[in-house]
Amino acid sequence: MKLSKIIGALRGRCPFFDSNISGAAEFKNIPETGKMKLPAAYVIPADDNVAPQKSKTDYWQTVTEGFAVVVVLDNTRDPRGQAATYDAIDEVKKMLWSALLGMRPDENSDIVLYAGGQLLDMDRGRLYYQFDFTCDMEITDEMTRQHIELDALDEFIELGIDVDFIDPGTGPDGKIEHHTEITLNP
Repeated sequence: MKLSKIIGALRGRCPFFDSNISGAAEFKNIPETGKMKLPAAYVIPADDNVAPQKSKTDYWQTVTEGFAVVVVLDNTRDPRGQAATYDAIDEVKKMLWSALLGMRPDENSDIVLYAGGQLLDMDRGRLYYQFDFTCDMEITDEMTRQHIELDALDEFIELGIDVDFIDPGTGPDGKIEHHTEITLNP
């Protein structure tokens, strides 16, 4: 999933952050490198979970792609974290829901679903809270190497059939007794 579309949706629908929304590779770098004006939000990739292959004849598998929105709120007026945790986090959650839930990030994806949230860190200046989201996507045979290789083959237009009659009790003798060719309409 392209997280730039998630960032764009948040920038367009969450004026609370005043466009202080960006991507990050992982949370552990945000406290050191995340220098945006507060409040801020960082969209980070999360785990992909795959379901078993669904088809015996071609490729068909569901992937649940995950991403998180880590919000950073000013905690200077509330060093114990009570107001930020109970009030602001609830309001931010509702904003994120209205911006993301039901969104289709791309044509191969299902809708974005909420998967939970958790407090990551808090100090005298900042509160870090992570909201988790998922989105299912289908991997089909058109996305695989096998499809590319099959597409590169010449068109199937002729079928040749060799028949080796079975001698009862001894099986095929290796001699072709009948041959036919069938030409298919292209």
